[in-house]
Amino acid sequence: MPLQTADERKRLAFQRFEQGDFPGSYALCRDLVAGSADPAVAILCATNLFQMGRLEEAEAYFRDLANSIPESSHVHSYLGRILEKKGDDQALSEFAHAVALDPGNLEALRSYASFLLATGDPGRAVPVLRQLAARSRRPDDSLLLVRALLLNGMPREALDVRRGPLCRGIPDDDEYIQILDACGEYAETATASRAAFERTGNLGYARSALLALARFNPGAAPEEYQKFLSEKDDPGIRFDYVRLLKERGEWRSALRELGLLLTGKRVEPMFLLEECEILWGLGERESASLHFTRLIDRELEGLADPEFLAMLLSRYRAFLQTHYPVREAESLLLERLATQPHVICLLCMASFYEDIGDHTEARSWYYRAYRSDFFYGGPEYARFCEKEGDLRECEKVMLYVINSIRKTGDLVRVAGMVMEDTHALYRMPRLMERLRERLEEKASGLSSRGLELLALSLLVSASHCLERGDYARCKRSCLEGLDFIPPGSHDIHAEDFLVLIDECKRQSLCDLPVLVYAPLPGDLKDPGSELPEIHLDLDENEKKIVDFLRVHQQATETELRMLLGTRRAGGMVNRIIQKASSAGIVVIEKRGVGKDGEIYAFKKS
Repeated sequence: MPLQTADERKRLAFQRFEQGDFPGSYALCRDLVAGSADPAVAILCATNLFQMGRLEEAEAYFRDLANSIPESSHVHSYLGRILEKKGDDQALSEFAHAVALDPGNLEALRSYASFLLATGDPGRAVPVLRQLAARSRRPDDSLLLVRALLLNGMPREALDVRRGPLCRGIPDDDEYIQILDACGEYAETATASRAAFERTGNLGYARSALLALARFNPGAAPEEYQKFLSEKDDPGIRFDYVRLLKERGEWRSALRELGLLLTGKRVEPMFLLEECEILWGLGERESASLHFTRLIDRELEGLADPEFLAMLLSRYRAFLQTHYPVREAESLLLERLATQPHVICLLCMASFYEDIGDHTEARSWYYRAYRSDFFYGGPEYARFCEKEGDLRECEKVMLYVINSIRKTGDLVRVAGMVMEDTHALYRMPRLMERLRERLEEKASGLSSRGLELLALSLLVSASHCLERGDYARCKRSCLEGLDFIPPGSHDIHAEDFLVLIDECKRQSLCDLPVLVYAPLPGDLKDPGSELPEIHLDLDENEKKIVDFLRVHQQATETELRMLLGTRRAGGMVNRIIQKASSAGIVVIEKRGVGKDGEIYAFKKS
């Protein structure tokens, strides 16, 4: 017998969702949305789209809901999950918004903390996970807290939680062993690793056990390594043994053991670098040089691992500067790198010339590195210019780098490099202002480290303002900086800003409040003088949709298809909603589903 009432269809929609029948639940919700004032139906409809993997439609639906019911923690949490799947940094802002709206929304707390951990920001994840673990009492949430504490450099607290009642009965795993090692409990690390190896047969645990033994009982370690390797050969464990022998000064034995790893068609680059280092340690200069150059040629041919290449060239440069006269070392380096355009090779030559005091050549190579790759070469060239006293060129290069960066993580990396030299900062107020502006643009997606750097940039900006007597702007920068300090900050604290505020009040003749907003004449605009969507990057079809809806106020999906001559009208509307939401305005609202498809209405923000 068919269901008669909307309430019955609604109950069935939720039931099917709980059973995992998302298409069935969505079909019921889609029919119910048009005639229902219950936001739960619209939220369920959007959630079904998410679960079915229809992310573009789900995003448009949730953005629409975020405008109509902005107080819903669930809506912002799901919008964050969608943006996370799309790799959009704005996911962080949505998760934070969801948690701020409802700290008791455990799913929102879990999603927020997991995102912070996944993006390398354990400092901000720790307080979130503390609350989540305390509220949920779930072992998996406690294990997430343990991981965050470990990654945040708090192994002792991580060990306390891991040994606590909520994690009781969980077998010793790799993370627990890492915690013991980080706490310096090497004997216990060895015991736990050995037990895990016997339980699982995983050679990684055997390796951990032997490394821990070498730390708390180095005298017994060589015999244990030999015993284990005689029964079960493993390249990683043998390589650890080679390094142990090298640390003990047993160079010949280390070279003999390493020889067993150097057979085969494709030998690990780290094994070959270790061979170069051991030959260097044995004083076999010509043999070490030959092996270094062969390995460098191999790496330059493929350029598969730039980080390894940088380490290899750094060690080769140190070897040459140790064993060869300056000009002979220069000739050998140029023989390998003179024709290489890669930024790592250019920076290696620049560092060499800087080391030997040839600053003219060093500047030339640093400049070539900057022209080759502004992101990696630019900051190094700027650093050199600053050391040489050429602050104008330093500032010009860094402004170019900062203006050209697009990714948030890259901006944070460069900002961190800039902040390392306080003396240079105070001589470059224009650079610091631009860095502050760029960090503020990315503020909603910044990690704890990024927020620290933003607060530091505001502290420097406030200091510049104080020096030139601009007390109001100094106080405003301080108050903004206080707001950006992340929890558990290591490099900047509230007291740093309070000192400047106190100095402003002491020096200022008329201490006017800076938080009272008084709009300037240019800020007052006729609210109807500008169309809300004028700054959106709309294509021709999207503009047609907006113009049509502005005139008719409402249209169905079928009408828009006829207007555009395409069945993709619904997807175009979704894109308009996404673009408008990102710009903080609402242009189109969804009004449910009718016999001619979805119903769209024009709304002027």
